[in-house]
Amino acid sequence: MAESTEIAWTDSTFNPWWGCTKIAPGCDNCYAAALDKRTGGNHWTDNNRRVLSEHNWIRPRSWQRKSAAFHAEHGHRRRVFSGSMCDVFDNKAPAGQRDRLWELIRQTPDLDWQLLTKRPTNIKRYLPDDWAAGYPNVWLGVTVENQEYGFPRIEALQKIPAKIRFLSCEPLLEELGAMELSGISWVIVGGESGPLARVMRMSWAAMVQSECRWHGIPFFFKQRGAKRGKGGCIIGGGEHKEWPEEAA
Repeated sequence: MAESTEIAWTDSTFNPWWGCTKIAPGCDNCYAAALDKRTGGNHWTDNNRRVLSEHNWIRPRSWQRKSAAFHAEHGHRRRVFSGSMCDVFDNKAPAGQRDRLWELIRQTPDLDWQLLTKRPTNIKRYLPDDWAAGYPNVWLGVTVENQEYGFPRIEALQKIPAKIRFLSCEPLLEELGAMELSGISWVIVGGESGPLARVMRMSWAAMVQSECRWHGIPFFFKQRGAKRGKGGCIIGGGEHKEWPEEAA
């Protein structure tokens, strides 16, 4: 959990637990797994997840109490990415922790919760009973690293009711070409960073940007990616960090 974060497309992070299992090419160089290992963890195995302390659950309620001041200062509601160190639709989630997350989300209506998954076929099964057309403060997103894994995720996401549906094309590992983006409100693109970073060609990112322009969808370019640093965030001669209109 962090009140501030280096993740450019959110304001804060919250994790209901730590740990996951690698299931796709986008997971190969997972920054969260590397951080877990560096800090002495072993939570990226099939049945090993780290349950976090009670203190972890306090901060979002503090953010809720300060939500008016945050909006006045920043011009938007606080965006909370959950989770940077897990997948909230993981079928190996610790017992009761996902239900606890839904209750926390209900108790913080002035925070916009960004839930990103590589397991969209699990979403319907794990939504709360009162989801209906979607909670007004929840954005649902999927990772789209390539066509083989990413396109079926988009299709699954499009079937789930949500206030905002978004795509995270990070790490972008190949040219995606034409994309079916009906019902998608926002697209993030980024290259991989770190010593094992795979190359993202800027033409791939530019093609996604073009698809977004064609469909009238806000486009957020996070970074080019690099083995050292993040490679900058310039595309087409400038920065493009756009947000869904409903999130203003």
